[in-house]
Amino acid sequence: MILKNTVSPPLAELLQSARGCEASGDYVQAYRLLQECKAQLSTSDSEAMDAAAVNSGLLRLFPLWWAKIQHGGLCLRRCREGDADFYRKCFSDSLFTRQFNRQQPWRGNLNAALEQSGKLPPLKTGLLMWVVESKSQGSIGLASLSSIDTQNLRCELSVGFPGAVPTSLGTKTTLMLLHFALVLMPFNKVYAYIYEDNPQALHNATRLGFLHEGTLKDHFNIPQHGFINVDLIGLTRMQLHGNNYLKTLAKRKIGQDW
Repeated sequence: MILKNTVSPPLAELLQSARGCEASGDYVQAYRLLQECKAQLSTSDSEAMDAAAVNSGLLRLFPLWWAKIQHGGLCLRRCREGDADFYRKCFSDSLFTRQFNRQQPWRGNLNAALEQSGKLPPLKTGLLMWVVESKSQGSIGLASLSSIDTQNLRCELSVGFPGAVPTSLGTKTTLMLLHFALVLMPFNKVYAYIYEDNPQALHNATRLGFLHEGTLKDHFNIPQHGFINVDLIGLTRMQLHGNNYLKTLAKRKIGQDW
């Protein structure tokens, strides 16, 4: 007789319900059901099913992906339909594109794209986009984690503001992103590409603890710009926690103990 591994009916039903809730966009309920699945898993169950699927679902639907990141009067929130005009304003600003990205990721129905991006799990799209808001000025910039890689636990960080803003604003926003990615979430490394015509950004990033990992020649082919060089910078979780200056800055700027 050949015995087949099976999942107990209650667990199987929970998994099916969780998948159904996720498919319908009810991520809160799907996450709750996956938590119940996690609690029911035993050693024998792990031999009968891929427990990694439950764990990956819990990470994919972790509520923190949709939470606001806030300190004082500065807030990072997921993008939504009403951000379309501000988004266009950002990408039409030369200072912003030097900091953030010279390739606009969305075209066509921008309202729908922003609304969908703000609702979907970032691990499905590979992109987590925030609007940076000031309590006194409203929307002032964009920030993102992109190229999200759950296998190697790394992601690309970008921050940009249209018009001239104080360096301290970019510093605080970057610290908030680092806290999210390397402290609250399980990422091991964040990295960024800096255009070669933006040496000030490279200087500011290295002061924040990022290491210059090299210059990549002709790395991007940008419309109307051609092939361009970029500097690659990176920061790992271990480097963050081992940098006393950075820990002092985080405590002072965003009230976090690293």
